[in-house]
Amino acid sequence: MIFDCKRKETATETATETATETATETETQTEEPKEVEKPKRMDMTVLYFYGDATDNATQKFAFKNYVSRTYGIDFYFNTPARDTYIETINLQAVSGDLTGLVYLFTGYEMIAWAQEGIILSLDEYLKDNETWINIISEEWKELYTWDGHVWGIPKGDDGAPSYFIRTMRGDWLEAVGMSKPETIDTFYEVVKAFTYNDPDKNGQNDTWGFCSRNVWLMQDMFQAHDARLNHVADVLPIWNPNKDIWEDSVIKPEMAEAVTFLRKCYSEGLVHPELFSMSSTNVRNLVSNGQAGSCFYWDTWLIAWEGAVKKITPNAYMVGIGAISKTITTKLNQWGGNAGGGAPYVLMANTEQPKEFINWFVTLMWGSPETFFTFRYGIPQADKNGKEGYFLDGKTVYLLYYQLNTETDTVQTGATPQVTAGHPSYALDVGPFGFVSAYNSGKPSWDGDQVNINAANLRRRYDVLNEYNDGRLYILPESMKEPDMEAFTSVKGEWGTAGLKYVSDCMVEGIAPREALKSYLTVVMAFNPQAVLDAMNQRLGKTTEQNYATVWSSMN
Repeated sequence: MIFDCKRKETATETATETATETATETETQTEEPKEVEKPKRMDMTVLYFYGDATDNATQKFAFKNYVSRTYGIDFYFNTPARDTYIETINLQAVSGDLTGLVYLFTGYEMIAWAQEGIILSLDEYLKDNETWINIISEEWKELYTWDGHVWGIPKGDDGAPSYFIRTMRGDWLEAVGMSKPETIDTFYEVVKAFTYNDPDKNGQNDTWGFCSRNVWLMQDMFQAHDARLNHVADVLPIWNPNKDIWEDSVIKPEMAEAVTFLRKCYSEGLVHPELFSMSSTNVRNLVSNGQAGSCFYWDTWLIAWEGAVKKITPNAYMVGIGAISKTITTKLNQWGGNAGGGAPYVLMANTEQPKEFINWFVTLMWGSPETFFTFRYGIPQADKNGKEGYFLDGKTVYLLYYQLNTETDTVQTGATPQVTAGHPSYALDVGPFGFVSAYNSGKPSWDGDQVNINAANLRRRYDVLNEYNDGRLYILPESMKEPDMEAFTSVKGEWGTAGLKYVSDCMVEGIAPREALKSYLTVVMAFNPQAVLDAMNQRLGKTTEQNYATVWSSMN
């Protein structure tokens, strides 16, 4: 019904707003859903649309004008800043200012919004959509199915493994005469040397062993102690894959050991001291600028950080550490593969023309190559001489947002819309639809090498995965990421805040773990936490040995 292979040619209007759009004054092909009318307006709250909130305003404006004109729909893109994204959209949702499609970080935020009645289920609206039926995989649909209905659509991915690793300066390891650490004890020795043994050989005491933004970027240290955080590093009840049981890490003795270790690192200056107040951007820059020797982050940053530090130190390189062991040695770190798809988009309940909106969204994002590449890479260009967006030549996709900076003689990456983050079938050079990548940056030698470089980078990411996927890594099912009952989701925010305070009190303030635990329990005992653990474990046919009342009584 929705996806018709016939294309309608429409001549684009002459662009007057910016030079960005001038290159698109050619005939374009658009996908016309036949039986579902166009929505008049499509509001989308998105992350990293042409960079962060204040980046590339001209490109944001040009893209909005292009897609609005081309598809005959008024598009509006709401782009909150990354560092306050969740806080911003939660406030907008409460105030009623949030409408249309909204990008969330996790499926459990989606469940909470569904329970509150502020988003709509999608499957009934999409039951006749041919893109939904034929292109969107069952794994993507199952990922965000809750209570028998689909409530979210993944932003997408290309199907490659995607997981967190510790990225570490390999050249610094050589400089201090040490090897890649495998245990928490050798990790401590390495980051101490990175801090005090002048690994960059500049004669100054200006480096840190590691950096983090609160607990988010040091999950591996908690996991090594078997005091797990959840999949997005919230200090909340989690599923332990080694014991197949739900537990609260904060009330485990292993958590006291973990925060005692972190207090030692903090008091000795091995981590940047502003970790509980720094923005994500500033944390990433500590590694990029050669100030921090390691960070636990997405595996793709192994490549990105190496490129950044090479600009400062040409012989610099990074190594990937998929897991660090201590108390346990198996199932330390989770990873995701082809059954992923990314975090969900959800449809707000106050959206006008919800059926029309969601059908057009799905068809535009993934229904045809032209629309898919537009919402991922940018405005299509008239030929391969364009300076941004892409040019589609048969099955060859020229990624034109890579352009030569003649002053530095380096090819730089421009911004892209990233409204969709991929689809395995469209994945360049490896996807079954057969699309291949090409470049016309202005530096032919770089263009010729890039496809091989991309292949080598992907192989390198797989090498880290293969090295540690010997029992130390595990697949975390979507259903085991967080408790999903309303008794938990309704208090999740306060619970997580209490957990984070426990860690920061111990690590930064030097408060004794037992005293910090009492403060934590003062908050969470009001949530009837035992009922949450008991209910989740009953589903597994298990009975937990953790007893909040016993722990609480021992402190009073």
